[in-house]
Amino acid sequence: MQFIDSFFQDTLHQLKAPRFIPINQYETNGEYVIEAELPGVNKEQITLDIYENYIKISVESEEILEEKDDKNETIRHNSRFERAERVVAVPFNVNETDINAELTNGMLQIRIPNKRKRIEIK
Repeated sequence: MQFIDSFFQDTLHQLKAPRFIPINQYETNGEYVIEAELPGVNKEQITLDIYENYIKISVESEEILEEKDDKNETIRHNSRFERAERVVAVPFNVNETDINAELTNGMLQIRIPNKRKRIEIK
């Protein structure tokens, strides 16, 4: 019975939908800031792609689950691959040289200088 429960639990876990990346966006002090919650992710697993005024945040992770018996011999070996993406629209075109991205304690913070200019009407 334990095998059947384990089989369905593992199978259902592998069929789950891709992770959703929660974000916050706001403007402050001449910067546009995007914060993405990425707990348990390291910077090597994150890719940022830029196209005009869009930033795509992609995360790929692989987890290997291994179960051993009393003799330390592997009795089950599973691997799980997850991918999540989120595309964020910025209200102006973005230049990759202007972006500052930092990952701290599971929070990715992307800072972009706000280059929008106000036109004075004469």
